[in-house]
Formats: sequence, C-alpha cells, structure tokens
Amino acid sequence: MQTKKLKIGLCIISAIILVVISCGKSAKPGEEKKKAPVNPNGDSELAIVMRTMMESGKTMKTEIEGHQSISKYPVEIKTITTAKETDGMIEDRNVFNGLANFYLATLDSIYLPGSDSKKQFNHMVKSCVDCHENYCHGPIPAIKKLYIPAQ
Repeated sequence: MQTKKLKIGLCIISAIILVVISCGKSAKPGEEKKKAPVNPNGDSELAIVMRTMMESGKTMKTEIEGHQSISKYPVEIKTITTAKETDGMIEDRNVFNGLANFYLATLDSIYLPGSDSKKQFNHMVKSCVDCHENYCHGPIPAIKKLYIPAQ
C-alpha cells in the first residue's frame, strides 16, 4: 500500500514538473513568437497595414521633432488600397480608396525637397482623421496624438 502511494505521488510530482517546464519554454532561437490578434475576431490585412502606419507615424513624429532625417516609411503602407478589410467595414471601396490615395499623397509630400515636414506631417495626420471619421472611429484619439504642435 505504501509503495502504491509513493508511485502515485511520484507520478503527480513528475506531471507537475513537466507542466511547469513546458509552460516556461520559449520559442526556439531565431523564431519569433506571434503576437496575439488585437481584434478578438482576428486581424484583417487592412488592420495590420494601419497598425504599421501608426508605428511609422510615431517614428516620423519623433524624427521631425528631433530635427533628424526622416526614415523611409514601410513599403507595406502602399498596400492600403488593396488590403482586405474587416468584413462589413467598407461599404464603398471607391470612396475609401480616394481617401487612402490622398493619405499616400500627403505621406509622400513629407519627403519632397524643401517641404515643411512638420506641416506636411500634420496634413498626413489630418488625412487619417478624415478617413476614420467615415470608417472606424475608434482609433481617432490615438491618431490625434500624432499631431505635432505649432511652436
């Protein structure tokens, strides 16, 4: 009886150790862990592009405020007009693409020689707000934080 209890106890302890070890394992070297989707229904291509746009905007804002050269924006941003949206989010793709193309034009204008990068950056931010006033209002407060105040 004592031996049977000892075997059961050892099995339980072994199982607990295995669970603890396997839960603590990280990805293999060179492998990145995938980020969990922000949206509980999964992330659309367009949502991922827009998160890239936001991160790029934050970087550009820091560079402009610091009087640094502005990094080239990620090429994925150019897919804004073709990226698949969350179902039901865009009723008229032509209207959306018009707003998206205006955003891309304002983005490119930041890099024009002799342009006022702060002014052009704020125009770009405004184009984001304008679009989000028509589609998906949620990100507007975060987008407005990108504005660079006039000094």
